[in-house]
Order: sequence, then structure tokens, then C-alpha cells
Amino acid sequence: MKEINRDQVWRWLGGLGLGGMTAIAVMWNQPNVVAQPRLNCNNPRSQSEMNACAGERWQASDRELNEIYQAVIPELSNTRRQQLVTAQRAWVTFRDSECTFYSSFAEGGTMQPMLRSGCLADLTDIRTFELYQYSWGEIPPAEGQSYQAVDNRLNEVYQQVMRQLSGKRKEQLRTAQLDWIKYRDALCEFERSGGGNAGFNMCQIRLTEVRTAQLEEHLGYSGL
Repeated sequence: MKEINRDQVWRWLGGLGLGGMTAIAVMWNQPNVVAQPRLNCNNPRSQSEMNACAGERWQASDRELNEIYQAVIPELSNTRRQQLVTAQRAWVTFRDSECTFYSSFAEGGTMQPMLRSGCLADLTDIRTFELYQYSWGEIPPAEGQSYQAVDNRLNEVYQQVMRQLSGKRKEQLRTAQLDWIKYRDALCEFERSGGGNAGFNMCQIRLTEVRTAQLEEHLGYSGL
């Protein structure tokens, strides 16, 4: 086996980005380990490549979220810190149950890992932007002004989706929705502590708008 020197490996790792450390298996004391081919995520040519690239995107999103979360936490009072921790844990539970539902659209198929990773990354990007806004001393804005109006729309869309589901997927969506409500309530209590009742109301409207858009996307799936 051709010897690979340390400088070559570090240049290779640098080009691989976030997935570099998992995409190769070069160990200084394991000369028989063969390096794996580099992923081409700009033009993946197989479902396995698309799955791996979606996984890399999710890892990148998760890393950024954790970085900004750890930066925000020390800036908060003890009470607000605990509120944010509670909200973040509720968000993780919702994220996982929502992506379980989302990816079950292709359950058992080769696309399911890609769908799950993509969902995880999308939800993480939304949450990361909210955390950035906290770090800037801002409360994320909502588009609407009436919680009742957006809540009515949410319930309407949720019922439309539920009518198109059956069995396991219906239960998965119900679980995701209950987890979302817990997350919404916990996060809006955190935002109330920083922005008063106006902050609480804006939070409820914003999260409901985002959740409604997610449910509308579910409605658009063929064969839902």
C-alpha cells in the first residue's frame, strides 16, 4: 500500500469539510485501512451519496446550532437560562418526532435517510436563526398580528393533513403536534421573560405561522 504522509492527509481533510473526519479512515497505526472516496455533494450520483450528503448537511447545521446555543446561555440570568434549556429540550423532542413523521413518507425505502437528515437540517436552521436573534438582543418577529387567526388556520390545516393519513403515520403526526405544542409553550415563556406579554404573543403567532407552513408542505406530498 502506498504510504500517505501527514501533510497529504491534512490537505485532504481540509478539502472534505465537515464530513472529512468520517469520510476517510486513515489511522497512523493502521496501515491496512483503505481511504474511502470523497463525496461529491455538488453532484451526487447515487441515492447512497445523496443520503450521505444530506447527513453532512445535518451535521453542519447541528454544529452551528450548538455553537450559538452555548454562546447565548452564559449571557442569561439563572431563571432565563433554565427557561431556554427547557425550551431547547422540548424543541429537540419536537424536531425528532416531526422528522420521524416526515421521513416515514418513504419508510423502508432508500430515500428515508435523506428525508430525515434534510428535515433535521431544515428545522435546525430555523432554530439556529432564532438563537442568533437572541444573541443580538432581539425577539424574532411574526408576520401576523392575531394569534386567534393563525391558530384557526393551523387547526384547519392540521385536520386536513390528518384526514389524509391512516394508521401509524396518523399517530406519528399526532405525536409531533403534541410535542410542538409543548415546545411552543416552553419557548414562548422564555420569550415572555425577555419581551413581556407582547413578546409572548409574538412568539405564539410566529411559531404557529411556521408550524402551519410545515403542515401545508405535508399536504403537498403526492400519495400522502
